[in-house]
Amino acid sequence: MIDIQTKIHDQFSIEFKVGFSGREDVKQERFDVNSWIFIPNGLDINTHTYSKERFYTDMKSNVRLITPSFLLKEMIEGEDCPLQHVRKSFEEMLRDPSDERKSEFVFQLKLFGSIFKSAIRNESAEIMKHSQDGLALERCMAYVENLRCVLKSYRDLFNRKEALSEEVLSNVGFTDEFISHQVEIRTMKIVRAFWNSNQSGIKDAINMMAEFLERERVYKTNKGYSHAVVGDEINNRKLLFRHSLLKKYIESALFLKVDTTQDGQAVKQISFSLAAGLAMMVSMLVTLPFQKYLGNYPNLIFIILIVIYMLKDRIKELTRWLFAYQLKDKYYDNKTVARIKNRPVGTIKEGMDFITDDKVPEEVLRLRRRNRLENDNQLLQEKIILYRKKVAIDNEMLKNQYDYDFRGINDIIRYHINYLTKKMDNPVSSIDILDEHRQLVTLKAERTYVLHFVMQFKWEDQVEYKSFRVVVNRSGIISITSQE
Repeated sequence: MIDIQTKIHDQFSIEFKVGFSGREDVKQERFDVNSWIFIPNGLDINTHTYSKERFYTDMKSNVRLITPSFLLKEMIEGEDCPLQHVRKSFEEMLRDPSDERKSEFVFQLKLFGSIFKSAIRNESAEIMKHSQDGLALERCMAYVENLRCVLKSYRDLFNRKEALSEEVLSNVGFTDEFISHQVEIRTMKIVRAFWNSNQSGIKDAINMMAEFLERERVYKTNKGYSHAVVGDEINNRKLLFRHSLLKKYIESALFLKVDTTQDGQAVKQISFSLAAGLAMMVSMLVTLPFQKYLGNYPNLIFIILIVIYMLKDRIKELTRWLFAYQLKDKYYDNKTVARIKNRPVGTIKEGMDFITDDKVPEEVLRLRRRNRLENDNQLLQEKIILYRKKVAIDNEMLKNQYDYDFRGINDIIRYHINYLTKKMDNPVSSIDILDEHRQLVTLKAERTYVLHFVMQFKWEDQVEYKSFRVVVNRSGIISITSQE
């Protein structure tokens, strides 16, 4: 199946997190994702101003494994829990401190941190979603107790009598600092969500979480971990930089090694060679009769040969275009091979083209929801980009690599709109009106543009559509909403 989550990543980029999950009984899964991007005509985006290279610079993609799903309490319970995998790898490394064992131990630490981040994010979101049902205090108590148990179990694991090397302690500390940071981030989100609530027990829940955070803050101070300080801008700037490094360090366990090449390059080159040969053959067939019947007029032959040479060049380019057009649906622009331990577990092909309305499926145009003014006004005609992806996942290879059964891969796509804003008008305009007292009043109004994304997902015999409306101006992205 395919799952998608969309959000504003930063001021100038939209993030589409597309999850591809395979079935257990199928060795290889195949998915198709087609995205139609409708861009206002006034932004001057077309084949001449917006090349494929420019598009792929703006469309950044990262491929990673889907994080295994656990509840907080499941992090440390059972023989197959994440902490047990860390413990097992730790014991094996102590018995055999080889590079391979050390690498596996670091991987298990990073994976523990990634799973913890996913678990605490999901449970904190669930608490905030049910903040008004009268069970907030009970939920928060269970949440804090689960956090205490997870943190204590992880930290106690490395309170060993034997001396641990500085390298081991550093890796353990990086994960410890990361999960402590996640605890503070997610717990403070709950506190903020509850801050103005008058529900019974909310104040007690906030006080309980505040005490828990204060004890965690003391722990971080004693360990020398980074933490926010009121009024210390330099410290807080370093804090954000540190947290960014920790996040990349932990999540590197899930990101796959990728190799990207041009798709079907050999076939394209052969087709272009055939085009050149066909053009040469046509020119020779045209040249021979002229040489036979006009041999006594060398000057005329010379001029005719120049014209034929010019025609040959045009014939070659036209034939190349025809070959390329026929290959377009079969071959893509780029092919990316995703690997685990240098073994391929999946491929992603991608292609981009400008298309016209008559090439857009009716269902896509319906989801675009143009109004009458947009349909009838020639100056408002949009430019349409079709961005195609074909994904293949080797389920068998994916599940035989680690202790966890990974469900599939996430393709995290970020589309940067910086280039699209170049020809936008000023983000704020003035409007003069007379108020009810006939006094001149100047109002400020945002000038916005709307991008529409319609996405089609195909797998097995299933077809699903998603539509998104993105409001932007020259200062960046204002909002993104899903249209059902």
